[in-house]
Amino acid sequence: MQSSATHDFATVMRGVSAEINNGGLRTLWRGLVPTLWRDVPFSAVYWFGYEQWKERVYEPMFAAMDASPGGVGHSELGVLRSDVLARLATAFCSGASSGVVAAALTNPFDVAKTRRQIERHASPKSNTVQHTTLTRVVRHIVATEGVRGLYVGLAPRLMKVAPSCAIMISSYELGKSVFSK
Repeated sequence: MQSSATHDFATVMRGVSAEINNGGLRTLWRGLVPTLWRDVPFSAVYWFGYEQWKERVYEPMFAAMDASPGGVGHSELGVLRSDVLARLATAFCSGASSGVVAAALTNPFDVAKTRRQIERHASPKSNTVQHTTLTRVVRHIVATEGVRGLYVGLAPRLMKVAPSCAIMISSYELGKSVFSK
């Protein structure tokens, strides 16, 4: 009996082969430009924002909590542990906050990318008009749904991005502190 993982991989590979046969190797990079329009600004906003949230909001906040009577530094964890905990909390909160801002600002690109993918696979019988460029997709969304249409799906995206960014950056910061010693 074949495992489902093998069957799934074989199915994917047949699909990839069919796409290459239909459109050539270039089809493997078909979604690159829309993905870059979403991911490059996201990363720029995220990393800039991470440093800003960390330095301006969370480091001072956790330092003030540590210095207060009964604060983090006065727990049974001890001073060394509280410092690591404060750095971890700072990274976690800064990552989540920056991820939320970056996701909200780049959501229009994510919506346009997704719509473009959906249009490509729409039924020929549907009245879906294919828009060849990301700019045309954005214009069509604004014309038919208004600016609010560019923010469809924002809540689920934020629910995914905030914890992802928080976990990723706090894991990175924790690993950096552990392996730098």
